[in-house]
Amino acid sequence: MQAFVAWWILAAVLVGVELTSGTFYLLVYGLAAAAAGLAAWLGAGVLVQLLTAGAIAVLGTLALRRWKQSTAHPESNVQNMDLGQPVQLESWQAGRGQVKYRGALWDAEAESDSVDSTRPLMIRAVRGNTLVLGN
Repeated sequence: MQAFVAWWILAAVLVGVELTSGTFYLLVYGLAAAAAGLAAWLGAGVLVQLLTAGAIAVLGTLALRRWKQSTAHPESNVQNMDLGQPVQLESWQAGRGQVKYRGALWDAEAESDSVDSTRPLMIRAVRGNTLVLGN
Protein backbone atom coordinates (compact mmCIF):
# COMPACT_ATOMS: atom_id res chain seq x y z
CA MET A 1 0.00 0.00 0.00
CA GLN A 2 1.24 3.45 -0.90
CA ALA A 3 2.00 5.80 2.02
CA PHE A 4 -0.42 8.46 0.79
CA VAL A 5 -3.27 5.94 0.77
CA ALA A 6 -2.57 5.02 4.40
CA TRP A 7 -2.54 8.71 5.38
CA TRP A 8 -5.84 9.36 3.59
CA ILE A 9 -7.47 6.31 5.17
CA LEU A 10 -6.33 7.58 8.59
CA ALA A 11 -7.72 11.02 7.73
CA ALA A 12 -11.08 9.54 6.72
CA VAL A 13 -11.29 7.50 9.93
CA LEU A 14 -10.44 10.50 12.11
CA VAL A 15 -12.96 12.75 10.39
CA GLY A 16 -15.59 9.99 10.60
CA VAL A 17 -15.05 9.55 14.33
CA GLU A 18 -15.15 13.35 14.72
CA LEU A 19 -18.68 13.35 13.32
CA THR A 20 -19.77 11.36 16.37
CA SER A 21 -17.89 13.42 18.97
CA GLY A 22 -18.31 17.06 17.92
CA THR A 23 -15.13 18.35 19.58
CA PHE A 24 -13.35 19.48 16.38
CA TYR A 25 -9.99 18.14 17.61
CA LEU A 26 -10.22 14.96 15.56
CA LEU A 27 -11.14 17.09 12.55
CA VAL A 28 -7.87 18.98 12.98
CA TYR A 29 -5.94 15.70 13.20
CA GLY A 30 -7.81 14.37 10.17
CA LEU A 31 -6.78 17.45 8.20
CA ALA A 32 -3.20 16.97 9.37
CA ALA A 33 -3.25 13.36 8.15
CA ALA A 34 -4.74 14.45 4.82
CA ALA A 35 -1.97 17.05 4.42
CA ALA A 36 0.65 14.42 5.16
CA GLY A 37 -1.01 12.21 2.55
CA LEU A 38 -0.77 15.04 0.04
CA ALA A 39 2.92 15.44 0.88
CA ALA A 40 3.42 11.69 0.35
CA TRP A 41 1.53 11.83 -2.95
CA LEU A 42 3.84 14.66 -4.08
CA GLY A 43 6.85 12.42 -3.31
CA ALA A 44 8.01 13.76 0.04
CA GLY A 45 9.95 11.49 2.35
CA VAL A 46 8.62 9.96 5.55
CA LEU A 47 10.26 12.63 7.71
CA VAL A 48 8.59 15.46 5.75
CA GLN A 49 5.25 13.65 5.97
CA LEU A 50 5.54 13.32 9.74
CA LEU A 51 6.69 16.93 10.15
CA THR A 52 3.76 18.11 7.99
CA ALA A 53 1.25 16.12 10.03
CA GLY A 54 2.81 17.20 13.33
CA ALA A 55 3.01 20.89 12.44
CA ILE A 56 -0.58 21.09 11.21
CA ALA A 57 -1.84 19.12 14.23
CA VAL A 58 -0.02 21.38 16.72
CA LEU A 59 -0.99 24.63 14.99
CA GLY A 60 -4.58 23.47 14.53
CA THR A 61 -4.85 22.40 18.17
CA LEU A 62 -3.51 25.75 19.38
CA ALA A 63 -5.86 27.66 17.08
CA LEU A 64 -8.82 25.56 18.17
CA ARG A 65 -7.98 26.01 21.86
CA ARG A 66 -7.72 29.78 21.37
CA TRP A 67 -11.05 29.86 19.52
CA LYS A 68 -12.80 27.84 22.23
CA GLN A 69 -11.48 30.13 24.97
CA SER A 70 -12.61 33.23 23.11
CA THR A 71 -16.19 32.09 22.60
CA ALA A 72 -18.82 32.90 25.20
CA HIS A 73 -19.47 30.27 27.85
CA PRO A 74 -23.18 29.55 28.26
CA GLU A 75 -22.82 28.80 31.95
CA SER A 76 -21.63 32.35 32.63
CA ASN A 77 -24.71 33.71 30.84
CA VAL A 78 -26.95 31.56 33.05
CA GLN A 79 -25.33 33.01 36.17
CA ASN A 80 -25.70 36.53 34.79
CA MET A 81 -29.44 35.94 34.47
CA ASP A 82 -29.55 35.49 38.25
CA LEU A 83 -28.03 38.90 38.97
CA GLY A 84 -30.52 41.39 40.37
CA GLN A 85 -33.12 38.75 41.22
CA PRO A 86 -34.77 38.90 44.64
CA VAL A 87 -34.37 36.07 47.15
CA GLN A 88 -36.42 34.98 50.15
CA LEU A 89 -34.54 34.96 53.43
CA GLU A 90 -34.70 31.67 55.36
CA SER A 91 -31.97 32.16 57.98
CA TRP A 92 -29.35 34.88 58.44
CA GLN A 93 -26.63 35.52 61.01
CA ALA A 94 -23.52 37.71 60.85
CA GLY A 95 -23.62 38.28 57.11
CA ARG A 96 -24.17 34.62 56.13
CA GLY A 97 -27.17 32.38 55.84
CA GLN A 98 -29.55 30.53 53.60
CA VAL A 99 -32.05 31.93 51.13
CA LYS A 100 -34.74 30.44 48.98
CA TYR A 101 -34.31 31.09 45.27
CA ARG A 102 -35.89 29.24 42.33
CA GLY A 103 -37.52 26.76 44.70
CA ALA A 104 -34.28 25.66 46.38
CA LEU A 105 -32.23 26.62 49.43
CA TRP A 106 -28.96 28.35 48.64
CA ASP A 107 -26.02 29.34 50.81
CA ALA A 108 -25.63 33.10 50.79
CA GLU A 109 -23.33 35.80 52.06
CA ALA A 110 -23.50 39.57 52.19
CA GLU A 111 -21.49 41.52 49.63
CA SER A 112 -20.44 43.99 52.35
CA ASP A 113 -20.96 44.81 56.02
CA SER A 114 -23.54 47.45 55.09
CA VAL A 115 -26.10 44.92 53.81
CA ASP A 116 -29.32 45.19 55.83
CA SER A 117 -31.05 41.81 56.09
CA THR A 118 -34.33 43.48 57.11
CA ARG A 119 -34.63 45.04 53.64
CA PRO A 120 -35.19 43.02 50.42
CA LEU A 121 -32.06 41.17 49.31
CA MET A 122 -30.97 40.85 45.68
CA ILE A 123 -28.34 38.64 44.04
CA ARG A 124 -25.23 40.66 43.24
CA ALA A 125 -22.88 37.81 42.24
CA VAL A 126 -22.59 34.02 42.19
CA ARG A 127 -19.46 32.35 43.59
CA GLY A 128 -19.72 28.63 42.98
CA ASN A 129 -22.80 27.49 44.91
CA THR A 130 -22.98 30.64 47.05
CA LEU A 131 -25.10 33.65 46.25
CA VAL A 132 -23.60 37.03 47.10
CA LEU A 133 -26.40 39.35 48.23
CA GLY A 134 -26.91 43.08 48.56
CA ASN A 135 -29.75 45.60 49.02
